[in-house]
Amino acid sequence: MKIIAFSIFCMLTSVTACTQERKYNSPWIPSKPKATHAIPFLTGQSDFVYVDKTSLKPVTNQKFRSASVFTATGFAVVGNGKNEYAVIDENGKTVLDFSTSEINLNVVNGLTFYKRDIEYEKKMPVWKWDWNIMGSGIKKEQTYHKIEIGILESKQVLLHEDIPYLEDNYYLDCIAVDESHLFWNGTLYEIKKNGLSKIENNIAELLENKRFLKSSNVNFSMYELGQKKAIHSGLKGTEALSLQFGRETILLKDINKERYEPEIPKLLLDSKTNDVYPFPQYEKVFPKEIIKATASQIDFIKKTSLVYSITNSPYFLLGVFNYDHDIWAYDWLYIDTKGNVTDSIDTYSFKVLDQVGNMVWPDRKMILPTQFIDKNWKFGKINSYQGMNDTYFIRIEDEKKLRTMGLWNSKTKIWEIKPEYHDISVLDAEKQMYALQKEEDGLYILYDQKNKKNIGSKGYRSINSDGLVTVQLNSRENIYYYIDIYSGKEYKEN
Repeated sequence: MKIIAFSIFCMLTSVTACTQERKYNSPWIPSKPKATHAIPFLTGQSDFVYVDKTSLKPVTNQKFRSASVFTATGFAVVGNGKNEYAVIDENGKTVLDFSTSEINLNVVNGLTFYKRDIEYEKKMPVWKWDWNIMGSGIKKEQTYHKIEIGILESKQVLLHEDIPYLEDNYYLDCIAVDESHLFWNGTLYEIKKNGLSKIENNIAELLENKRFLKSSNVNFSMYELGQKKAIHSGLKGTEALSLQFGRETILLKDINKERYEPEIPKLLLDSKTNDVYPFPQYEKVFPKEIIKATASQIDFIKKTSLVYSITNSPYFLLGVFNYDHDIWAYDWLYIDTKGNVTDSIDTYSFKVLDQVGNMVWPDRKMILPTQFIDKNWKFGKINSYQGMNDTYFIRIEDEKKLRTMGLWNSKTKIWEIKPEYHDISVLDAEKQMYALQKEEDGLYILYDQKNKKNIGSKGYRSINSDGLVTVQLNSRENIYYYIDIYSGKEYKEN
């Protein structure tokens, strides 16, 4: 199993697509986005017009076949009857002209990044023709993507490329380093006049506290923003750790071993000092000597195959895969920077996820202790997202093989939402708004967890966090429109 770790994740404003984003610790607090008062309203003619949220009076006389909510910076993606898409501002002015390219928007540090993407068939030279030996013909074209990424406020184009389908792609995964710097696509930028100016290229990984890794062949160097001299240089990947315990040398091999070689090794070794810096933040040195440990702890350590640095703490996580479990699981120990081993530690805002985002650490026993479970329960995936704090989605299978999920509070040791639902979606983690689906293929209802009540009585085929809902009119037709997820108010003509 490939495991990844994170300390803080964030979701950037996304209009037409969901992308995975990360936000790292920074010493600054971003300003709150301005409130937008216009919302797409579905008319009886199946068009969208933008209206004031409160009065429902039109703010422009424009009509669209599709429309998104406005970003915090005041832009929206709209579509016409020709399956063309454009970007408008809050006054209805066209900022990006209509075209057949799909458009995504993301807002970072007050800048609105856009991505235009269109798939097409490109004629290839004869040496790139696909000759089918079974006699079904010759394919003289290949599927390509034409991608453009830029900034709406300054009209700056950051990238314009044609790439083969399923090869390297580009995403709007910009990361705010501080109020005046951004990281995107391996490059560190400084914000200047609503545009970006490159200050560092070929960055392999952005780290917390304004640090980043640069690679050169098999070597890595660590830098800090604004500093020309490397904090550490000559770092090389390793899969081995050596620990001294009294007179005994414990050699751990195949640490953090993965099926495929990662772009950034999970352990970086300083060849000058033999210091080892573990993933994910490489911020502290793994101890070379065990100072305090029991005999059973030493036996455990000799079988260790997973080592992570628990950020914002003096501890490292030691994992041994337990093959006796019915599901993939690890057993854990912890060691601090001084070499003291312990069976448990205080709670830190650190989670270990597998490659599809399911919780590995803290594990089920830490989150939901055995005394709070039914003896016939079996457990599936556990998930938690930014803003959920001590609450976790836990999937359960009972003795009748019925699979459900609920929302468990690991601090208060109670079910915030009982495990009686087929699916639970997060709409606003901070305000504790969720969409609940009672049965498979059933409708979703709005639920206010903070006030422990359903919002309205209407159900929807789907509910998005921006308020876009799907309603099935019949077996062949769905309609889409927007609602207020906090009140249930529908923005459509009756």
